[in-house]
Amino acid sequence: MREFTFSIDYNPGTDPVMDVFIDHPSLVARGLHGCVNDDDFWRIERLSGPEAALDAVERLHLDDDGRTESVTEADCLATEHPDILERSDGERVFYTYVERLSGGKPIQTLVGRYLPPGSLLCSRRSQDRHEWRILMRSDEKVGLLYDALSANLRSGLSFHMGHLRDADQWGHDSLGTVSLDPDQRTALRAAARHGYYRAPSEITLDELASKLDVPRSTLSYRLRRAEEQLVTEYLNRT
Repeated sequence: MREFTFSIDYNPGTDPVMDVFIDHPSLVARGLHGCVNDDDFWRIERLSGPEAALDAVERLHLDDDGRTESVTEADCLATEHPDILERSDGERVFYTYVERLSGGKPIQTLVGRYLPPGSLLCSRRSQDRHEWRILMRSDEKVGLLYDALSANLRSGLSFHMGHLRDADQWGHDSLGTVSLDPDQRTALRAAARHGYYRAPSEITLDELASKLDVPRSTLSYRLRRAEEQLVTEYLNRT
């Protein structure tokens, strides 16, 4: 098996869903996608982040205007069958079956056109970037997909090549997520962003608590709980 990775960056105003991620930097989505044929596909995305951002994505997800996400210049019209599989504090899980596409092309149908049947797509959205990782039986026509992506993106989007190589680390960790309390997730992201976990540490716990405007004891508790869940989940999967 082979894998192909790439990412697409979005300027503000080019895609309404990505605009929500741009406006809410702590919002993150991880997805699984499957191609049924050149015109039909399904996707499941788990989103974690603030309630306002989740509500905004949910409204767009349930919108029945017939438009789906396209990476080419033309708008993409389709029949969508959306559903919400899970709704909880700080998380949403969305499912959509998309059929009878016309006009523009989303990533999923380009993969269905150029790559072997049965290819699996994993994705991650955060801020202005949509990252893709594709598992496939053969990379014989991956160059055609590369050309289609790099040469035909609509204005406001930019393509970044990742790698093409033998598939690696596609165990449960690749497909699963750890469910953290939103406050714990925010604390963990801030700690990583400000260098708390680097050696040597670039910020003290007191300084980080001051930046987040929370008591030191509260921040310490949130980080310990998040770290405990991450370690436990990792050990359970190995």
